[in-house]
Amino acid sequence: MQGYIPADIVRLIPYVAPSVFSVGLAVGAFFTCGRRRDVCLFIAFVALEAILAIAFIFEVFSASIERKLFWNAIGRPLRLAVQVLYVQFARSFVKPSDHRSSPTLLTLLVAPVAIAVVVAAMAIAGITAPLYARIGRMVLPFSPLVFEPSALAYGMVLYGYCLFIAALVVIARHAFEEGANRMNGAPVLLAGFGVQLAGTLLVIAFRLPSGSIWTSPIWTSIRDALFVYGLFGERIVGPLTKARRAVMDTLLDPVFVLGEGETVVDYNAAAKTLLGAGAGEPMGASARALFADWPSSVVAALDFPEAETELDLPDREGVPRRSYRITVASNSARDRSGAWKLLVFNDISGQKSDARDMAATNEELEFWVRQRTTALRQEVAQRTLAEERLRELNDEMAKTQREILWTLSEVVESRSRETAYHVVRVGEYARVLSQAYGLSEEEVDVITAAAPMHDVGKIAVPDAILSKPGRLTDEEREIMKRHTVIGNEILGSSMRPLLRAASVIALEHHERWDGKGYPHGKSGADISLSGRIVSICDVFDALYTKRVYKEAWPLDKVLELFKTESGGAFEPRLVDILLSRIDDFLEITERFEDATEVQDL
Repeated sequence: MQGYIPADIVRLIPYVAPSVFSVGLAVGAFFTCGRRRDVCLFIAFVALEAILAIAFIFEVFSASIERKLFWNAIGRPLRLAVQVLYVQFARSFVKPSDHRSSPTLLTLLVAPVAIAVVVAAMAIAGITAPLYARIGRMVLPFSPLVFEPSALAYGMVLYGYCLFIAALVVIARHAFEEGANRMNGAPVLLAGFGVQLAGTLLVIAFRLPSGSIWTSPIWTSIRDALFVYGLFGERIVGPLTKARRAVMDTLLDPVFVLGEGETVVDYNAAAKTLLGAGAGEPMGASARALFADWPSSVVAALDFPEAETELDLPDREGVPRRSYRITVASNSARDRSGAWKLLVFNDISGQKSDARDMAATNEELEFWVRQRTTALRQEVAQRTLAEERLRELNDEMAKTQREILWTLSEVVESRSRETAYHVVRVGEYARVLSQAYGLSEEEVDVITAAAPMHDVGKIAVPDAILSKPGRLTDEEREIMKRHTVIGNEILGSSMRPLLRAASVIALEHHERWDGKGYPHGKSGADISLSGRIVSICDVFDALYTKRVYKEAWPLDKVLELFKTESGGAFEPRLVDILLSRIDDFLEITERFEDATEVQDL
């Protein structure tokens, strides 16, 4: 008869409608927070349950037993997979940061599903015994498969119930846990599991026929609604929303929340104050119309998803002039919760007033800084000029001091039988040795300038002894040796570094490395380095240059003497330097060669 709908098709409506409802909840959960692991697992088992419902529909509509058996067998591993996801969902909700499962737990969850897949494939292939003990008669096509389950099938169903109970226990323990770690949605999730358990027990207790409203997915739809509330209820109607409302109202800056079409969907108390008492109710009004009479920068900022501008409001109704920084923020392209904008007015009146005061203060400070800088520049220029003049005077004094000392040295040497340039050559030899020894530039300059004064003490030696052509007697020799001590006494009274260095050289330039010298018989490092250096320079010049009382020694004979006296009269290291730098010594000797001999006075 036309318009007739079979009763079995009508009985499928309780399966279809709740499944569509659950799928809708899952889609909403995905767009709300699809990155959370517990939400992903919720979506997964809802999707599998929807597939189960579709498989049941195909089973009912199939016109052959083989087709019905095919769709019924497919549902076996799917049911176990759903119940495995129950357990994982519960664990993920309780411990969101723990994504690991022990090998034992994975085996208990995955192995039964794998077995169900195998026996379902066998049933589809025609080997039905592992799942179905007997397949009964049924009305075709509008009837589900009629069968008597096998022992393995009963075991799979029982194992699925165990998994469901395990998930329920995990949520229950968490729901009744005391302390801050308990999540507020846990009791709601527990209620969802309870609804599904109640529906299952109702079917078992009253043995309700398959396909009735009491065995339909309506229980799972109620459960899914509770699950969604448990997962997201705190965001929708919970204390979090109330807290956000309270925080927004306590903000001193005006805030407008704009929805679709840039209409005001929320605002705080400060925003109402900003608009004024005569502005009317802003809720639902267009933001562009609301701020149409305001400076154009406000409406212009709404043209951009992100913007920032400043606004100065004139005096109005007794309210003094205020300045605001207007910030516009919008949802990102990835946010699918709906288009929205935030319009925030930050009061920067105090900042601008402080900035004006700061600018005036800075201008005054800059004036005084310029004045002080000019004065400091003048002072620095004067000091620089004075320091330059002082430096010139010091240099001039140092040159004059050296010239006086050299002149004194030459006067002393002119009384003896030494040559005119003897003191100059000794100073230059000393420069070569002290540089090669590793002394600083300042130390080298001091030794070079002080070395020519090594025989200044001879000024107190009588001419008869100083100019005697023959050998000196022992008594005369002792008088001659006194020139070291007398030179030290003459120069040692000064506090000038140059003269003090010259006094040490005058005293020690006849000391020997082996301790056999005079006047004190010092040895090794007890002799000052300047004394050891000048000792070598004095002997080299005395041997290698011609005097009125002797001819110059050949160079090889001079060098042989120094090699022999290395470690005897002279420090070995200085002898090695002399031998390695002999070319420099020869160049100095040639440069300061005496043109004439100084005759005895």
